[in-house]
Amino acid sequence: MDSDSPGPDEVDRLRAERDEWRRRAEVAEAIAAERLARAETAERALTAAEAALHSLGQVPPRAATTGDQPPSAADAPEPVPPRPRSLIERWRRYTDTIN
Repeated sequence: MDSDSPGPDEVDRLRAERDEWRRRAEVAEAIAAERLARAETAERALTAAEAALHSLGQVPPRAATTGDQPPSAADAPEPVPPRPRSLIERWRRYTDTIN
């Protein structure tokens, strides 16, 4: 056996380390999916609450404007890109922002 090649113990240790990191990644993905589901549920609830207020003739606070004047084009918020539909798409967008 070559003195530079790893022994069976080293290979087993690396396999165990790989398995541990894979398990951690799976747990992190599951947590992220759960958090995304909670955020989407909260977003749906907020949308429903805003729709209910609108149907009652009440304007939600964040849609209110000062005075009776309609908002001008300069006051309009910038368009927001559509929300990613999957975790992998979110990950790709994130990695694009850091590269």
